[in-house]
Amino acid sequence: MPQFAWTQAPETHLHVTKVVQDCNWLQGLEGGIDTSHAPIMHRLLSETSTRGGFKPSNPFVRGKAPRLVVDITDYGYQYAGIRPLGEAEMHIRTYHFVMPFHQIRPSRSESGVKLIAGHAWVPIDDETTMVYNWAYSPTEALTETDRLERGLGNGPVHVDPATFRSRANRANNYLLDRTVQRNESYTGIDGINVQDRAIQESMGRVVDRSKEHLGPADKAIIQARKLLRQAVKTVEAGGSPDGTGPSYYTLHAHEEVLPNGTDWRQITPEMREGMILQTV
Repeated sequence: MPQFAWTQAPETHLHVTKVVQDCNWLQGLEGGIDTSHAPIMHRLLSETSTRGGFKPSNPFVRGKAPRLVVDITDYGYQYAGIRPLGEAEMHIRTYHFVMPFHQIRPSRSESGVKLIAGHAWVPIDDETTMVYNWAYSPTEALTETDRLERGLGNGPVHVDPATFRSRANRANNYLLDRTVQRNESYTGIDGINVQDRAIQESMGRVVDRSKEHLGPADKAIIQARKLLRQAVKTVEAGGSPDGTGPSYYTLHAHEEVLPNGTDWRQITPEMREGMILQTV
């Protein structure tokens, strides 16, 4: 069985939930590996808001448009969003895409504990997906408040624990509140991952991607599609696709503000020498 770092964490430090998403699994995955949308769609408008999202003072929000760097590996890739912060600093946020449907990202719990977190978008059929949401702390036990996942919208307050269906859904317009949208959050929808589901589901269960015009901000998505197509060809030819070896077992994701000119890869020590096959 795969041995992701989160599967080795003690239960006191680990939390896992799941929720049904009414669209093709790749739509969810591509949203999860797109770093550009997060500080826009998930931003809060007020420092005093207690809703889930990124406050205006967060460097993730204050940074300018990111430069994306994708490091191709034998499990998929690491990618980083590098955002200028004024003249002296830059904000770095790294992620991992582990073939074929896992994302690893940095996060924080409801109580402020630094976490490693991520999702797995597992197809149920062509038009329905089960999304597994996991998070763990390498150092601290999680609280009962953390396990409610109010900020993300994946816990029992937001998801029916019997059906694993989101209480905010397309039928009720994802409980969008226009007053909240005017005063507190960009979307007016409670829960970061509820916002993701609203965008990914409302574009249709299976989107015609041939009508797209992808740009520099979509670099991670472009590379994921290339790797997935290559994996299909590899399996058809009788080979083993990327992501079936043990190289991703120790991976973490990182977020940090660094002085301009710093080698940002210094914050990713688990990316061992020789693991990066190509940088795009």
